[in-house]
Amino acid sequence: MTPRSLSHRAPLLGLVVAWAAGSLASHISWPAWAPAIWAGLAVGGLVLAWAGRGRGVVWWAAGLFIALAAAGALRTGQERQRLEAWDELALPPREARLTLRIERVFATPPGEARAGGLAEVIEAEGHLRDLIGQRVQFSVEWPRGPGAVRAWRGAEFTALGVLRPVALRPEEETFDRFLADAGVNYSFSRARLRGEPRAAGGWGRFCAAAGDRLEAILRIGLGGHERLADLHVAMMLGRQQELSEGQQDLFVRTGTMHLFAISGLHIAGIALAVNLLLAVLRLPAGVRFAAGTVLLWVFVEVTGGTPSAVRAFWMVTCLLGARLWRLPGNSLAALAVSALGVLVVAPHQLFSASFQMSYGIVAALLLYGVPLQEKWLERWTPWVRLPEADRGGWRGLVELVGRGLIGAVALGLAATLVGTPATLGFFQLMTPGGFFVNLLLIPLSTLVLFAGVGAMLAGGVGLVPLASIFNHAAALMLAGMEWVVTGAAGVPWAAWPARFVWPGLATGTTAGLLALLAIGYARGWRRREGGFWAPYVVLGLVLVLGVRGVSLAP
Repeated sequence: MTPRSLSHRAPLLGLVVAWAAGSLASHISWPAWAPAIWAGLAVGGLVLAWAGRGRGVVWWAAGLFIALAAAGALRTGQERQRLEAWDELALPPREARLTLRIERVFATPPGEARAGGLAEVIEAEGHLRDLIGQRVQFSVEWPRGPGAVRAWRGAEFTALGVLRPVALRPEEETFDRFLADAGVNYSFSRARLRGEPRAAGGWGRFCAAAGDRLEAILRIGLGGHERLADLHVAMMLGRQQELSEGQQDLFVRTGTMHLFAISGLHIAGIALAVNLLLAVLRLPAGVRFAAGTVLLWVFVEVTGGTPSAVRAFWMVTCLLGARLWRLPGNSLAALAVSALGVLVVAPHQLFSASFQMSYGIVAALLLYGVPLQEKWLERWTPWVRLPEADRGGWRGLVELVGRGLIGAVALGLAATLVGTPATLGFFQLMTPGGFFVNLLLIPLSTLVLFAGVGAMLAGGVGLVPLASIFNHAAALMLAGMEWVVTGAAGVPWAAWPARFVWPGLATGTTAGLLALLAIGYARGWRRREGGFWAPYVVLGLVLVLGVRGVSLAP
């Protein structure tokens, strides 16, 4: 009998792969004739799929793959809107006066009178009119203090600064490479405001005010513990700027900085809390789903609408929706649907560290971690020969702790498979100690999230003493987490700088491992084919042959 964890099917994964392949090809090169070629391939693929529908699955599947790959390439090229004239002329940086509408704000240290992020050009001087509609990275002086307009999504401003084009394929491990992978063509820096910035619309102002209100709630009762309060706010709202440089360094070096990004863990925890609250009110399932979805989306918007939060929202929504309408859905299918939807809307997310790590790790958990956990738990049968009545007390506690530890190790191994090459590729760090630290911190962070949700709900309805109790519980666990990472950071060889010999090996290794996990899952992780050891053998070979250390000397 096939185990339940190996019986899930997600045919849309093939469409995700096809779209991603076309998007990657388009991202690498986009010559003037590319749109015509890709459009022709899209039409040809559809014709092949239609003509081959009666000749077997291979023909129409191949046609559909080609059509989706071409669509992904066209969508990626459309999203980037590369201006050929600027590339051909190789224009140098120049002074420009632009009017921008903010799309995303980057974290800045508290008190710093600047703002930075991504924005869309909505007005430009006559000789720069072709820039209208382009996305740019900006860094501009920004007034602070009471009454000042908040730098938030939707706010508009006019500024005079230095405009420079971003190369189509910049060098690896540079900020320009991050911008290029995000589909940004220009950088607008050293800018000074011309006139007063215009505040975001009503929704933007509401989200900014709601975010400040939630931060105030999360600090209730923690006035004498500012360090822990900053950790609490950073974890619950994704405001990493609240962390000191020392705190950020500790969590980065121990491979646990992901705990401070709004992710699936946050959204799932909040979804569970909201659904439990609505269930207590005895609302119908459909109403709970609709209300919970709206509240989740409001939380995503209030925390800044970061790509990781939006992705997590769609993952959770797809899974809950499939269960509500009794569709033949499962976690793997929900992951594929959300990934395809995200890439259609924002194709350049494919090249970001957060997308690759979040979707890659969740895929590894479903394809590798859950089956491995299920296999190990089948073998964890202590005192099986004793009558059930005699397996309670300390024996029951040992069995329960053992099951929890087995599950944590299995899921940790799965996350490490994808997390290791991604961390090396994006952050140039080798963090073997992170595996053990995460085994401790992920359960603790889950408890912090539940306490934080309790505090926000209690504070939101005016129950200040109850919110203070929840905040103190969260602070106690955060103190334990900080103690763990401080100790782990001091362990020799827990982490060290390293990088791949060839930068492209990071993406290649991640993609290869995910393909290997998909094949192993489809084949049932047969022992004669390497079983659960095969992916780690491949990863080990890559690390031995393709990674070198980095000197800490300047």
